[in-house]
Amino acid sequence: MDIKKKNNCKIVITGGPGSGKTEIINSLLKKNFYCFEEISRQIIRPKRLMGIKNFFSEKPIEFSKILIKKRKQQYIESSKISLSKKKPVIFFDRGLHDIFAYLNYKKKSYDHIKFKLENYPYDMAFILPPWKEIYKTDSERKETFQESILIFNYIKNIYKENKIKLFEIKPDTVENRVLQILHNLKLNNLINF
Repeated sequence: MDIKKKNNCKIVITGGPGSGKTEIINSLLKKNFYCFEEISRQIIRPKRLMGIKNFFSEKPIEFSKILIKKRKQQYIESSKISLSKKKPVIFFDRGLHDIFAYLNYKKKSYDHIKFKLENYPYDMAFILPPWKEIYKTDSERKETFQESILIFNYIKNIYKENKIKLFEIKPDTVENRVLQILHNLKLNNLINF
C-alpha cells in the first residue's frame, strides 16, 4: 500500500494503559487535526453503574464485540471525512487491532468473532511505552503497571504481525511527543507543513 498517494490516512496512537495517549489526542485536537477519541470508557462506565466492576475482565468477549462495533463505526466514518491536503490524516486513540491484543493478553480465544483485521488497515501507528512516572489506576483503568507492560508488548506484536508501520514515541512532554509524531508524518510525506 502506497500511503503517500492516499488521502485521509488513518493514524493510530496506541500503547499500554496509562501511557499518555489521551493527552496526545487532546493536543492534536487543539492543532485542528481530526481525531477519534477512545471509547472504551463509554462502554465501561454504564456497566460499572450496573454493578459490573471490571466489564472487560468479567466478560472480555462481550466487551470486545461491543468495542469492535464502535471502533468499526469510527473507521468507516473516517473514510467519509473530507480533509485538507495539508492535513490529510485522521488520528485514532487506539485502533481495532488493540481489541485483539487485549484478548491475546487475556488468553481469550476469539476464533468465533467473525472479524478480519486485514479489512481495516491503518496507515501508521505510534506506540507509547509504559511510563511509570505518570501511570495511575482509576475506576476504569484497573491494570497494574506490570500488566500495562505486558499489554504494551501484545499491542506492539499485533501491529507488527499485521504489517502496520509502527513507531515508538518515548516518554517526554506532551508537546515534544506530538512534535515527534508530526515530524515522523512529515518524513513519510503524510503531512506537508
